[in-house]
Amino acid sequence: MAASTWDASELVQLAADLDKDPVEIVKGLRGIMAKAAVNMKKQLRAEMQASPHFKGAAHRISYDMITVGDDTVVVDVGPSHGEGDPGSLGNIAYFGTSKGGGTVPDPIGALEAEVSAAEAWIGRLLAGEL
Repeated sequence: MAASTWDASELVQLAADLDKDPVEIVKGLRGIMAKAAVNMKKQLRAEMQASPHFKGAAHRISYDMITVGDDTVVVDVGPSHGEGDPGSLGNIAYFGTSKGGGTVPDPIGALEAEVSAAEAWIGRLLAGEL
């Protein structure tokens, strides 16, 4: 799976500067990141499902969200891997080999599609609208 790490330490400092509770800011960030992960998972599944050769691996796309320390949220979205697991075809589906593959859009597209929405939600969080 591909990981996206959001270090919220600067948000925590900004929250303090704005007289916001840093704990609440990080809690809100977790919710925003969970929604972003779900949206990316849906997009990646739809793209994989559209492939005639790799659609069997679509159901193996999932996400994990981990909080590291007090202010870092890691979201890991993509196909699962393991011997005999259809998700193990993810690298071939996305990037191909010398014999073919690489027909499913790059997963970075799902991340790029979600960035502006996540930034807008983070702005609303800091403005106290959430």
